[in-house]
Amino acid sequence: MRQLYARRRQFSLQGTTVVKDSNNNVIYTLMGAWGSRQGVLSLYHIDGRLAAEIKQRSLGVFPKFELYQGNRQIGSLRRHYGVGRDMIFVKQLNWLVIGNLMTFNYRVFHGRELIMQIAEVTGTSGTDLEFTITHEEDEPFCLCIAAILDYWAHSGKRQTKSIKSHHWRASFN
Repeated sequence: MRQLYARRRQFSLQGTTVVKDSNNNVIYTLMGAWGSRQGVLSLYHIDGRLAAEIKQRSLGVFPKFELYQGNRQIGSLRRHYGVGRDMIFVKQLNWLVIGNLMTFNYRVFHGRELIMQIAEVTGTSGTDLEFTITHEEDEPFCLCIAAILDYWAHSGKRQTKSIKSHHWRASFN
């Protein structure tokens, strides 16, 4: 089990994000862009090898994302709105993601086994995301799922702002 860290404000945005270990060594880089049906984020090992990719397959309120390792699809997920907390099932991996977009605290399970935990932590240079991942071989998929969750958190904030800034007028005669 090891802990990885990324800057909170940059995690799933366009461009490049660095993921470091607890000794401040760069382990992965995440790069790409969202927002189109062909949106792709790629996660690379520090030596340049492709670790995993996320491909956005649909747009709209409930966009679908697929996880790839090389040319092989290893999972897919789609957000479903529920009551209270977010619960997302990652097909093929049989992982259950439980958490809250507002606080960005998540846990990922395979059955009863904890695969990953995500928490926001405050460091000397601002807010970071802390990923506690049980198995090193699951890190690429966990980071890809976290990027999708972060994308939903950011897009939800944009939707809320646009709804709040729009004034409605109604008259009843």
